[in-house]
Amino acid sequence: MALWGGRFSQAADQRFKQLNDSLRFDYRLAEQDIVGSVAWSKALVTVNVLTSAEQQQLEQALNVLLEEVQADPLAIVNSDAEDIHSWVEQKLIDKVGDLGKKLHTGRSRNDQVATDLKLWCKHQV
Repeated sequence: MALWGGRFSQAADQRFKQLNDSLRFDYRLAEQDIVGSVAWSKALVTVNVLTSAEQQQLEQALNVLLEEVQADPLAIVNSDAEDIHSWVEQKLIDKVGDLGKKLHTGRSRNDQVATDLKLWCKHQV
């Protein structure tokens, strides 16, 4: 599932997809991406994008997803997601519907990558 391809009339060439997809590497960042998503959901409450009830629903779903990842981290690799961020987002949408889409509000993919890597490095030392 490519999040960036909405304006193209044809699917990307398979060679490009293989080059661009990073899930086979960054599945290792799943726990960090989920933890960052919980923190981001709390930030969205402070700017009135989410209600407290919506945030709690997202956090509960993210915690369930975290447990699933911890039980079987390699299951992620079998997904058609292009990276760990789109995988987490899609799994969250599967669990809570359109509410899951609100989590991406104001979020930068580059910031997600930087946050995930910082959290991963902290955990490694």
